[in-house]
Amino acid sequence: MREGTATDLPRVSEIKVRSWADTYGTLLDAKVLGPFLDPELQLKELHEAVALPGTLLLVAVDRTNAVAGFGLTYVTREPEPWLESLHVPGELRGHGIGTLLMRSTAAHLRARGYDSMRLGVIAGNEAAARFYERLGGSLIGLEPVSWAEAMHQVYRWPSLKQLAAA
Repeated sequence: MREGTATDLPRVSEIKVRSWADTYGTLLDAKVLGPFLDPELQLKELHEAVALPGTLLLVAVDRTNAVAGFGLTYVTREPEPWLESLHVPGELRGHGIGTLLMRSTAAHLRARGYDSMRLGVIAGNEAAARFYERLGGSLIGLEPVSWAEAMHQVYRWPSLKQLAAA
């Protein structure tokens, strides 16, 4: 686990695009999904995101230092840090990478003086909802997403102490 760099972004983009295709292909309209499946656009948006002050990119790496998953958090978003993306390739899920990314994100946020976090799960993504609930996230409501006619479930950790400590 380490903080991501610009050289990681092509692999991060690849993971994100594959994950969106696998996860949201049946949940979102193809027109809405299209931009999220465009590798060049996603790479550009990732470069822009990590250039913003207050953005945390963590990458899980394998023994060869290849990126095996990532978490992207907008640390200074109000009212509290927002975990924008957490993706692990389908073939690597179930090996603890996502949990490690969540725990590391929580530890990094606490080290920066933050003790809470929120994130959104597209309605219908039950596997992600169960994952975040297992890690102590509480469903606090539904909100419309800003980029489509869709809703996401908002999960919150009012204290990151337990998540960061494990």
